[in-house]
Amino acid sequence: MPFVVVGVLIHNVNIGDIEMKKTSSTRRALLRLAASAAVLGTVTAMPLAAQAAGKPVVIGSMIWNASVPFYSNFIKGQQQTADKLDAKLVLVDGKGDLGTEIAGVQQLISQHVDAILITASDAKGIVPVVKMADKAGIPVFAVNNRVDDAGPTVTFIGADDYEFGRQQAALLVSKVGPNARVAYMLGGLGTSAQLQRQKGFDDYLKAYPKVTIVTSQTANWDAAQALRLVQDWLNKYPKGGIDAIVDQGPEAANAARYAHDHGRDDIKFVLGDYPREVREGIEGGYVTGTVDQDPKPQGERSVEAAVQWVAGQKDKVKRPNEFMPLPIVTKDNVAQFPPAWGG
Repeated sequence: MPFVVVGVLIHNVNIGDIEMKKTSSTRRALLRLAASAAVLGTVTAMPLAAQAAGKPVVIGSMIWNASVPFYSNFIKGQQQTADKLDAKLVLVDGKGDLGTEIAGVQQLISQHVDAILITASDAKGIVPVVKMADKAGIPVFAVNNRVDDAGPTVTFIGADDYEFGRQQAALLVSKVGPNARVAYMLGGLGTSAQLQRQKGFDDYLKAYPKVTIVTSQTANWDAAQALRLVQDWLNKYPKGGIDAIVDQGPEAANAARYAHDHGRDDIKFVLGDYPREVREGIEGGYVTGTVDQDPKPQGERSVEAAVQWVAGQKDKVKRPNEFMPLPIVTKDNVAQFPPAWGG
């Protein structure tokens, strides 16, 4: 008879409500589970008792484009947590194409994985395959990017992008002023992050009617496009034309350095996310500040929550959202925050 661990708590590793045969092999398995809990630190180790015959929980993770630098630590967090919980992670790369994302999720369904983590590029376009997974009895978790409400997901794990937008607006007002003239750089149009960040940004600024959005345009979360767009804005708006450039993501970090190198320190750059190049910009004085969305905890928690759900610990999964912290980083506190990715 396999043992059942109802609760394993970290720090004190308090194990309760255990039903098992008193064999040396069972005791060794229990010790391994307890050790895993101690190693995880902030991640709570959960049992795999729901799996018959000692088979590991299999978690599928479809990431819309695994080559995006943001997802390097995200994937690392998922894999490390799967290893610590004795789960198997099956990673699928959507390669930035919705059709490939859908095919990847279909592949995971055909493999009969126990749960699927979806980080999609299109909140609406991914819904049919989410419904397919649900019909197959496979729980789906939206991670980092949302799935449209029509998609039956267990929960969303990631940043509150609405709050992210509000934080950017608060940073703009506090560092640039309530009369700022702003060029607003959008992320990939139609993504949940782009839409929610813009809504939060706009809603916060309703209290500051003298802040003017002079122009807005997408750079598609792409650094090369961000640089070209900033170069265009620098030509279009001479000194005094705009006071700030707000980028929904981190892509304009190199563009901020370009503006600084070309004598345009009249423009303050407010960015989103916190890779190495943004931290360097804040330290160098050519980036005013950013909102720090750390991808690794999102990856860690997504796998942990999926294992909890499959193992019957559904009360441990917060619904309909589990939001991660979003601190503002400026030159005043940059020393306290290592970069979220990029070394």
